[in-house]
Amino acid sequence: MTMLDLAVIAAQEIDPKGNQSIGWLAGLYTLGLCIVVGLLLWSFTKMAKKARQPWEGEDQDVQRPEDDPPAR
Repeated sequence: MTMLDLAVIAAQEIDPKGNQSIGWLAGLYTLGLCIVVGLLLWSFTKMAKKARQPWEGEDQDVQRPEDDPPAR
């Protein structure tokens, strides 16, 4: 950092308690990000439930080799 950068930072009024507002634009970005993450999680759970259902024409009661207990 140059001396000019340090002088600008030092000249800014910074609350010693750290009570700075985040600003409208940053707040809107944060809110939008939370909404997008919520929609992605909702979509993921919807697709996960759909993936657990048997496919069309697939028998539900078929024993798979990995489901069999191990032989002694």
